Amino acid sequence: MSRLAPPALTRLVLAAAFGFGAATVLVGGCDDTALNTATDIAGSRPSSDPTEWTGLSTRLEADGDELLGLLDGLVGPAAAGGDLDTVELGSGLRLSASEDSRTPEQVVLTVEMDTSTGNSPETRTLARVPASFAYGSVFLDTVEAALASAQTEQDPDDWEPYRLEYRLRSDAGGWITLAVVDEGSDTGSAPWLEVEVRTPRTSLLSGEVNSPAAAGEPWESLYGLVNFTMSRDHFDFFSTRAYGLSAGAAQNFEDFLLLPHPWLRLTVTPELDDELVDVAFEVVTVDGRRLSLARAPASLVAGDQFREDVYRMIDNMLAAEEAEAGSSVPFTVPFYYDDPAGGGVVEVIAKGEGGVFRVAYAVESPVNVLLDTDFVAYQGVVEVPEDWDEVDPSCEELGSEPSAQGYFDITFAASSTVKNSDNLDGPLEGPVWGSIFRAEDVQIDGPIDGAEAVASFQFDDVDISGEGDGPYRVDTPVLAGEYQVLGFMDIDGNADPDDAEPDENDPVMIPIGGFTLECAEHPITAEFAILLP
Repeated sequence: MSRLAPPALTRLVLAAAFGFGAATVLVGGCDDTALNTATDIAGSRPSSDPTEWTGLSTRLEADGDELLGLLDGLVGPAAAGGDLDTVELGSGLRLSASEDSRTPEQVVLTVEMDTSTGNSPETRTLARVPASFAYGSVFLDTVEAALASAQTEQDPDDWEPYRLEYRLRSDAGGWITLAVVDEGSDTGSAPWLEVEVRTPRTSLLSGEVNSPAAAGEPWESLYGLVNFTMSRDHFDFFSTRAYGLSAGAAQNFEDFLLLPHPWLRLTVTPELDDELVDVAFEVVTVDGRRLSLARAPASLVAGDQFREDVYRMIDNMLAAEEAEAGSSVPFTVPFYYDDPAGGGVVEVIAKGEGGVFRVAYAVESPVNVLLDTDFVAYQGVVEVPEDWDEVDPSCEELGSEPSAQGYFDITFAASSTVKNSDNLDGPLEGPVWGSIFRAEDVQIDGPIDGAEAVASFQFDDVDISGEGDGPYRVDTPVLAGEYQVLGFMDIDGNADPDDAEPDENDPVMIPIGGFTLECAEHPITAEFAILLP
């Protein structure tokens, strides 16, 4: 098919080429390591030990030349030549590249963050991972080819979304993913750089907190996801042709242009004696070089089932849309096949929604093993009170005695959230209004409908700017039991004494954790949790 073929027809060819709707392709050397594919199908059984990690993702808007320059200074030829870059991902968030003194073949990428709270340490490393210039250069070439195609070769109305990722994984240093994303002409937005960061997965076993949960070799891979819109008939014809089963079997997909992504080429080779086809993907760079991305076999019998799955779901969708527009149920049909040691993993994902049928290829290279970095531990310091596990004092220790009813003596305090809030617009002092409810009558958003307070209180001139103010006696006795205390402080002095209600930025209490009354006089500390939004 020539490049002058109707764009819609060419798109359909692409996806139809059996099982390639969303294909995940792996390239390069690979071992028995489970691959992080598009649908995470290939992973082994999860660890039975408890673990944890945290992370963040952000995006950086940049035009094509600027985006390529950033990647070049991180993982491309510029970085390999010593021109290393630091990219500001936002206020207080940085991605930087540094030399690896152990080898000239890789660089070390680090994501650092300045805390907004000023808590020690103020600057923290979230992840630190190795990256090879070999894979980095392939990623840069692929991004350059995709950007150039969008800018010079394609009608914007024919463009379809794509996502290209450089995935870096280390048990010691964490995860960093660099992704170039173009959502297509529908959004009106330019491509952007997305950075996803995860801390290392750490153990939650007793005595092993903040230590690595695993100790495997670090690795990298390249991943791409491209989309195509097509009809049922296009899918039917081209998937049949891809398997060499039609009358035109000799006219197979050889270096096939995957429009509207002309930088990605597809070759499908029938091996019908083995009931297989061989599927291979290549990237064509802007200067005409060919970069192998992935290669994997798929069987005729699995392909047949995939096609029947797709037909069933398409027919259901179209029938529902014909009966009533917008009534169809969205569907997804994946087809996964791999040959990790031989060259790749492929997944085809067919999707339908609102009468529109799409196929996507997701391609990920085989993993490339790297030299690891040092373990990146959590650097925050959390002060644990020495008395955190002390049992509640007895009534005698409180200077009281057990009783079937009693009085609450309340000391009021402000949480650190209240004290440090940027929205605090006055001193933490003023009158306090509140009520006491049975615990079972209160949920997170306040008293349940119809609940009545067992006691109410109002105190003037309460000052919670320090450690606390009190105790204040609530002069209504209540029966022994579990209670919640709700209230607010009128720091701006505008509450109506006859119908007191908090307004914006008044400190308020939240019903998290209750109070047990079992003594004749029972002292408690009631905390103002947040400022009313």
